[in-house]
Amino acid sequence: MALWIFSFCIMAIEAWGYVYFFDTFLKKKDAGRLQRCRYIVLYPAVVAFALSVKYVGSMGIKVMLAVLLLAVFCGLFYRTDWKQSIFFSMLNYSLLFLTDILLLLTENVLASKDKLCALEYDFLYIPMKMVWILLLFMIRKIWKGRSNFRELSCKEWGVFFMVPLLTVASMLLMYFCYSGERKVQTAYLFLSVGLIFINIFVIELMQGILEKEELLRESALAGQKKESQLAHYRDMQAVYERQGRKMHDYKNQIRTVQVLLKKGDTRAAAALAERLTESISVEMAAVSTNHPVVDAVLNQKFHAAREQGVSMTFRVGDMGGLRLNEEETVILLSNLLDNAIHECVKVARQGRNAVIHVKLVQEGGKLIFSVRNPVVEKVEVTEGTGLSNVKAVADKYGGDFAVSCNAEKFQAVVML
Repeated sequence: MALWIFSFCIMAIEAWGYVYFFDTFLKKKDAGRLQRCRYIVLYPAVVAFALSVKYVGSMGIKVMLAVLLLAVFCGLFYRTDWKQSIFFSMLNYSLLFLTDILLLLTENVLASKDKLCALEYDFLYIPMKMVWILLLFMIRKIWKGRSNFRELSCKEWGVFFMVPLLTVASMLLMYFCYSGERKVQTAYLFLSVGLIFINIFVIELMQGILEKEELLRESALAGQKKESQLAHYRDMQAVYERQGRKMHDYKNQIRTVQVLLKKGDTRAAAALAERLTESISVEMAAVSTNHPVVDAVLNQKFHAAREQGVSMTFRVGDMGGLRLNEEETVILLSNLLDNAIHECVKVARQGRNAVIHVKLVQEGGKLIFSVRNPVVEKVEVTEGTGLSNVKAVADKYGGDFAVSCNAEKFQAVVML
């Protein structure tokens, strides 16, 4: 009975360590009460796993099942994809397995045992788990909260995956090919220590790459900020020029109204005055969202598009509580609208109807910004500066950015 209680305590420590490790690297999902119960969910799963794998003879299958269990747990409780789930599950279990083997080797070397078996004294399991917990504390200290793993390329993920795979393969090799020779035991002991440091080094290397990517993104955003400021000045100049032309037209139309009134044609004068009032209303504010920056960008792009024969339709909501700052708002809206206008100008030159459909609303606590426009031909979606900066804004707030294109239309959607 005491042995069962002791085993359940050991598994409780393991479950806590798993959660602590994943919390270090991954962002938790907004799952409400379920999110606060992730330890309560994982602990019985670890117990059930430990009881069931007793009937599995192959150690390799046991390791694969353990990694699968942890990967499923990651997918349920953390905002992660399958690559991250499998990688961090393998890394987590590798560190636990390594510390177990390290102390097993130490005990076996001291006792000169011929087989790598369980510890002779149960109380030595506590130091094994404490060493693992200390490693987790060390990793938490090293890691600086860089969790934007989307910046890593497939090639970089492939390189990182090699380390936990090599670690698991080495652990299984030591387990199946254990020798009673003191030299082999000592070599395995040093190999275990080396693998632990290699895994920690991989974490440090990953952090360095993410820091570099963040610096590059900030540099790109700074460049985009300068471009946005220049574009703003050009837009303001265009607004002044357009206002100057409109004022000249308005003066002529007002004179015409005066002439009609002098002639007594009040009906024609009233109709012309009504059209003039509608024209001024549209010119002043085509869109109103209760956010000055959003209104400025949308209205500027609306007038710029209209001057080039491109129409815009809007479905907008109240943006008064928008959490983006001014720079991010300009980057998000301007890049996608500029791309849409650029493509629609080509469509208009072919004599086709060029209409940009814009949706900007806040639904269910999320900001949804969608731009849909026709194209001349299917556009190859590339990671240009504009789209990269939009993606950077989406990533900063843990949102999603998706684009799609066929031979008829292009659509970009951002959800924050």
